[in-house]
Amino acid sequence: MSQERKTPGHWSASESLESTKDTSSLVRVPARKNRAERLKELRELVTSGKMPGGHLELPPNLSEENSQPPEEHNQLWRRWSKKWQFWLAVSLMLSVGMGFVAIASLLNLTTQSNCSKMFWPTASANDRFFCAQQAASKRTADDLLLAIELVNALPQDHPLRPRINTQIDRWSEDLLRLGNVSFQEGKLEEAIAIANKVPRNVPAYPTVEKQIEKWQSIWSDAEKIYRTAEDHLRQEEWTQAFRQATLLLDLGNTFWESAKYEELTKLIQTTRAEGNKLVKARNKAAEGGLDNLVMGIKLAEGIGQNSYLYQASNKAIAEFSKKIMEIAQKRLLSGDWQQAIAIANKIPDTANLKEQVEDFNQLANATSQALTGSVEGFSNAIEMAQNLKSGRPLYRQAQDLVGRWQQEMADVKALEMASRLAAPGGVKDLRAAIAQLQTVPESNPRSQEALRQISSLSRQIELLEDSPFLQRANDLASTGDPNSLEAAVAQASRIGRGRALYGEAQTKIQAWIERRQRLVDQPFLDRAQQLAAGGNLAGAIEIARRIRSGRVLYEEAQSNIRTWEAQFEGEQGLQSARRAARAGTADALQTAIVLALQVPESSSLRWQATEAIDEWSQRILALGVEQSSSDLAGAIATLKKIPSGTRAFEQARSQIELWEESLNPPEAESPPPEPPETEPPIRSQSR
Repeated sequence: MSQERKTPGHWSASESLESTKDTSSLVRVPARKNRAERLKELRELVTSGKMPGGHLELPPNLSEENSQPPEEHNQLWRRWSKKWQFWLAVSLMLSVGMGFVAIASLLNLTTQSNCSKMFWPTASANDRFFCAQQAASKRTADDLLLAIELVNALPQDHPLRPRINTQIDRWSEDLLRLGNVSFQEGKLEEAIAIANKVPRNVPAYPTVEKQIEKWQSIWSDAEKIYRTAEDHLRQEEWTQAFRQATLLLDLGNTFWESAKYEELTKLIQTTRAEGNKLVKARNKAAEGGLDNLVMGIKLAEGIGQNSYLYQASNKAIAEFSKKIMEIAQKRLLSGDWQQAIAIANKIPDTANLKEQVEDFNQLANATSQALTGSVEGFSNAIEMAQNLKSGRPLYRQAQDLVGRWQQEMADVKALEMASRLAAPGGVKDLRAAIAQLQTVPESNPRSQEALRQISSLSRQIELLEDSPFLQRANDLASTGDPNSLEAAVAQASRIGRGRALYGEAQTKIQAWIERRQRLVDQPFLDRAQQLAAGGNLAGAIEIARRIRSGRVLYEEAQSNIRTWEAQFEGEQGLQSARRAARAGTADALQTAIVLALQVPESSSLRWQATEAIDEWSQRILALGVEQSSSDLAGAIATLKKIPSGTRAFEQARSQIELWEESLNPPEAESPPPEPPETEPPIRSQSR
């Protein structure tokens, strides 16, 4: 027998693998038993009244007894069972039947165990079931599919179709379980391929479709979560990325819950470390300055191409490089073209500004030619800038520089022509040079230089035209007399406002005017001071007032006049006070004190007035003391005429207090009331 031939014992093992399935529709081949076991089984069947093919066939005479009552039937059965002839007949029948069954089973096993050589178009349903079971027992996708194909080939109206469909459903579930294993291992396409092997015309196919949709849905959700986490990593959102990673743990797929989750968490940790490096780069660049920007670029370049932050790092490098380019541009505009090139060359290739750096270096070299300021230099600069063709990064800037340099070159030519025209130094030459400079438009780069030269040439013209006037005025003023000074002022006044020598002329004019006024007014002031020194204050004041307002000695004259007026008023007031005091009365002395107090503080006679006031206050005090002997109230009134601030004032106030107490003594305290009299009225009358 070949290796493919299966023994009955192997068939029992196959049945044990499918113990959970409905195999009632299969034709089972009984296992071979020994003679003792078969006799025992037959005895039990006979005792129970049953046979494998149906009920026990008894002789007609026995069958008639079946209609008898059960007790009689049992007695008949016990009587027959004790006869050896009966058992001999039964034994012969069983031996013949079992031999037939055994021969049929052997023939059937031989057929069924040769499934690989089976001709399926003529195979029986039993053969298909047997071979399908054999194939399904291997538990592989192809074998399960073969099992389904073997039994599904039977007609739909076959009596065993319900059992066939049940078995197909179970094998389809086995296929789906195999597919799910692949799905859990992360092999989605393999799982779908396994599930798609289930024929579409089997009843279980809708379940297959649902399972595939479920797998695809879970896988799609997982990929979406993973992509979302990656997007968060690119945006440097670590917390959100980790939250997305945790969603993988609830998908129901071992591959995503373990391998992919671990992979994603490692990516988050790695990317976060790279993010810290990028943050350091940004912070360094934010400090400003060329060195910090270069350091920031070096830090950002440490992030590899496989990193989620590679694009962010490139963006940061580009931003830092643009700032470096701005610094280089400023250096170039300031004229330091060599340093500008050195700065621009610090921009790395990773910034994708290589062409821009090349263009900048070329423009910087062109600028170095333009900075010479010569026509040849501008011509060379223009030629170099025009080498930048359309489409280059700095093409527009080059065109702007070309236009500027062309204007400057034209301006330089005009400036050089003006210098040649002004070289002789005459007024006409200078005016011709100014006319040439005025051809430079205000919008041109060298317009300010042209204006400065125009201003300088105009000043030279004004100096040439006005210097004779100022020289003549100086000559006249050197004489020193008022008339010469007046003539010098008139000569210098011919220089108009805004002219080159106008400021100098005005300064000298003011000095000459003050000098002339001093010469004219000084005699009046000297004469007034002489009169004041001689005591003629009124005459001094009158002469000093001849110096008018706005003249150089006016303030000095007014100061002297105020001093003299105060002194004059002091003398007049002190004289009037002394005349009033001659009467010697208290009222006269009070009037004198009032007049003396009117002497100004600024007067030189103020000290005399103060002494006179103290003297007159003492005299009033003496008059009051003398009057107190006869008229105390009048004496008090007299002392009150003494003004405060004098030496006699405090004495007078003390004396007034004493006299007022004398005039108004304090009232004596009233005696306490006497107690009421307790004596009888008679005694009071006797008193």
